[in-house]
Amino acid sequence: MSLLKKTFLPALFSGALAFSASAHAGLYGFTSANPYSYEEEILDIKVPPEHIPNYRAEMRGNIIALADFAAARNKDFQIIVHEGQELLHKSLWEYHLDGYNEARRKGINANDPTFLARLKKHAPEREPVAGTQAALYQKKLSAVAVNNLFCGSASVSPHIKKAGLRLISIDSCPTEDLFDEGAMNSVGLNSLFYGFIKPQSAFKKIKKQPIINENAENIFSVKDAKNISFLIDDSLYGDKESFLEDIRNSNYDIVVIEPFFQHKTPFTAEEISGLKFKKNGTRRQIIAKMNVSEARSDDYFWRDSWRLENPSWLRRASFVDANGVIVEYWNDEWKNVMGKYFKGIVDTGFDGAFLTGLENHRFFEKQTPLE
Repeated sequence: MSLLKKTFLPALFSGALAFSASAHAGLYGFTSANPYSYEEEILDIKVPPEHIPNYRAEMRGNIIALADFAAARNKDFQIIVHEGQELLHKSLWEYHLDGYNEARRKGINANDPTFLARLKKHAPEREPVAGTQAALYQKKLSAVAVNNLFCGSASVSPHIKKAGLRLISIDSCPTEDLFDEGAMNSVGLNSLFYGFIKPQSAFKKIKKQPIINENAENIFSVKDAKNISFLIDDSLYGDKESFLEDIRNSNYDIVVIEPFFQHKTPFTAEEISGLKFKKNGTRRQIIAKMNVSEARSDDYFWRDSWRLENPSWLRRASFVDANGVIVEYWNDEWKNVMGKYFKGIVDTGFDGAFLTGLENHRFFEKQTPLE
């Protein structure tokens, strides 16, 4: 019998996250609302810039700041990053960036086609070393979520295991057999598995997802959990109470939701507190999803005067969200918006945050000559 037709597996099993271009949940790896244009693909920079920001360092810095803020208010608050494994170590791109910026400071001609070839070709194997920003970033995390690990071809950074972080995988499985195989293979990695067969129904209805590793244990951290559900698309719910009721009537160890019902109405501290117990009466974790590099036109903080490139830090239509805009996430005005949003999550009593949008450093890197 397929695991999809069972309500639980023996307590040995855990879970994963997946890929689908047709699902429309605004989660990177699952949608393609606004792909690169032809002009963006053939980007040709005539005049190399004098200085290129380290977009990865800026992203790490934001995550570290959020984690520090949360820890000051709740020492048990957990940070989960989606597709943030590229930031776990200093990358080859960053070494090239260091060389580029140093060369420009010294007046070396960056138009020379052999310029990049003379830069470091391999990053040190021991990164991240103690005291580096990447090492600090690692310490702030509880888990890393990756896409398509078991029903696809994704690879996992060895730094996840070295840092003792929990692995979560989200998988869009084309068949029930591959779903079953993915659930089984997740056992050896002690990973949490969230898989689905039909992308159009993913993330939307908690009742339609089988619980992998259902249990009656109290869950006080991501590391304790044996299963996970993502209910981050509430479009099928006509009211907030029916949404909350579905979660209360489930036995998932971790449930990830948006902190605002349909992006407008915040959940109260009382409502979140009521979700922290499974139907069987034991404790679970309620985690808030937050995009750290995108704003939506229906977010409560969106101003009527805002348009693409107005203010200037609203840079590009989101790749995955039809209502989203990629921002210059290092901009102080955005940091202020993001900080207030995150403060609301912490103060409402969520057990942690599932941070998305970390991949957007790639968009800004693509606009540079370090390709």
